[in-house]
Amino acid sequence: MNSRPLDHSRTPHGGLMLFKGHTAEEALAQVHETLGPAAIVVQLKRVPSAGVGRIWGAMEIEAWAQAPAATPTLLKAAPAKARRAAPESGTSELIKSLGLGSTAARALQQAMPPSASEPTSQEACLQLGAALLAAWDKAARRIPKAARRIALIGPAGTGKSVATAKWLTIETLRHQHDCRLWCLDGIVANTAEFLIQHADLLGIPVEATWNPGLPSCSREFLDLPGWSPSDRDVSDRMANLLDRFEPDCLLLTLNAAYEPGLLQEQVRAFEDFKPHGLLLTHLDESASPAKVWDLVLGHCIAPMATSSGRFIPGGFERTGGEPWMERLFAQI
Repeated sequence: MNSRPLDHSRTPHGGLMLFKGHTAEEALAQVHETLGPAAIVVQLKRVPSAGVGRIWGAMEIEAWAQAPAATPTLLKAAPAKARRAAPESGTSELIKSLGLGSTAARALQQAMPPSASEPTSQEACLQLGAALLAAWDKAARRIPKAARRIALIGPAGTGKSVATAKWLTIETLRHQHDCRLWCLDGIVANTAEFLIQHADLLGIPVEATWNPGLPSCSREFLDLPGWSPSDRDVSDRMANLLDRFEPDCLLLTLNAAYEPGLLQEQVRAFEDFKPHGLLLTHLDESASPAKVWDLVLGHCIAPMATSSGRFIPGGFERTGGEPWMERLFAQI
């Protein structure tokens, strides 16, 4: 663990120091050892580990803090209720204020480190943020860092075809990858004419029948009709197509505007397919990050990317835990 003074040219606030630890508790211990127990933690952030650990994707907690005599600068992503709270405020009230479902709230409470005394509001915010990021990291471990064969599955009407069109456009035009699109039928026909036409405009070959003898390319996308896993015949057919395609990135596509209960029901319905992560669509219609954290905390599955709007390729973004933590805190 280490600490160093902040370069004043990087911030308008003097007196800040940077502390790092493998966990929030280690970083907080460094803060208190150097600046005393009344030190003010002003920012929490998860960053790649320094040194050899960076090669393996290791992460650590970075905390900016200042001595209590300095002008108070509050935790950047802290909930407003925590910013107004007295020092004796507990983590339970903070968790309640986030609007999480009961299962997610209970999982978050259990993830908080045990303490002999009630943490201050600043300490609670640091611990809460670290617990959220740790839960996200655990859920995101299944998501591959790089993928060649990508398949989107999910219920009908969630926007898989639009999301696939955006992703194809980015891979083809921005990253200059040679791509292929497989539009295969389930028991019902795949009627994604829009996606097929879009692929043709990009010069991307489209295959309507399975042909494993085709030459490989940088990125291959599998488009399947939406279906309900309660229909076993359709699910068996889809599972067969997925087995043939052998995706190294399988994403469950969900409409983020749906109610939390329905989203959780759909995650449970598709869990037998073992998706690596989520692709959330219609993000422009949903203003509740608590729904996303309900899935991360309650079902240990994390979004890899999000899609909003129908403009192509706009609104398609890779995502991580930090912005969703900030959105969760900002809504309080």
